Amino acid sequence: MGRSLLLLVALSLLLLHGSDASRSPPTSKQAIPRFHTNANSTLGLIDGVSPQQDSDNPLTYFAFYAATTAADGYHGFIATMDVYGFPLENGQGSAAAVWIHDEADGQLFNLRQIMIGWDVLPSEYGDSRTYFYTKWTNDGFLSTGCTNMKCIGFQPEKGAKIAPGDVIDHVTFPKQKIKRNLNLKVIKDGPSGDWLVYCGLDQDPELIGRFPRSLFTGIFAEKATSISFGGVTTAPFTKPPPMGSGYLPTDPKSAASISNIQFVDQNGRASPVTENLAKFETNSAAYAVSPILNGQFFYGGCQKPTA
Repeated sequence: MGRSLLLLVALSLLLLHGSDASRSPPTSKQAIPRFHTNANSTLGLIDGVSPQQDSDNPLTYFAFYAATTAADGYHGFIATMDVYGFPLENGQGSAAAVWIHDEADGQLFNLRQIMIGWDVLPSEYGDSRTYFYTKWTNDGFLSTGCTNMKCIGFQPEKGAKIAPGDVIDHVTFPKQKIKRNLNLKVIKDGPSGDWLVYCGLDQDPELIGRFPRSLFTGIFAEKATSISFGGVTTAPFTKPPPMGSGYLPTDPKSAASISNIQFVDQNGRASPVTENLAKFETNSAAYAVSPILNGQFFYGGCQKPTA
């Protein structure tokens, strides 16, 4: 754990926002040069050394907690996210996410992962609205995986109230007492081996679909080795977007939160998180996470939205 996990998560975040992989799976020849460039930039961020700071160079920042110590791995999670909205431009992106993954030996092509949460990404959707999204890969996005349902992968449940790629209306604004909540549960189904996805907006999560076991190989076909929770932004250096609500977690009345965090074991039992997990922050002065207390933490920062 540590540097390899951070690099793999960071690379997946870079791919979430505006890469060709979010539209259609690239070939390995197309992907390798791009990944090599992104890896160099990400390593610079990890080491606390900023890449070239010009207006055309997109930077990715993140603030998240990662769990990696379960002896029998992770078979799912439960969590609740506040959902926010703000006007962004092309080239800017912001997301709240849970990453379920297996980093294997730390090589990018061995990254197997499911991502789920909400995002604001004009270059992907053509507007600055807030969307419910999922993303998956079995090989670090080299030849498998996509966002939402842009390829064969996520299988929606018939009659589900929400699906990946749907707009989330009536989002929360900072200091608003009543918050819009995205309630999530993803669990490994014993009989089928599928990753079942449950989701509810301001209500208990209901089954909305699944990622079939057949999509994944290796350990991830059976379980995850780590689960991470937090936020990510990407934008040119001169136009940093808000993460979460835009407020740092030092202002819990206004900052975004992820709460009711629980892990699911191989027997389907959910256990609340009662202590801090491993923390990762690209630049804690701009984007940060608070300590975990009673299964909840606050996160975000960089700027205060005017809306």
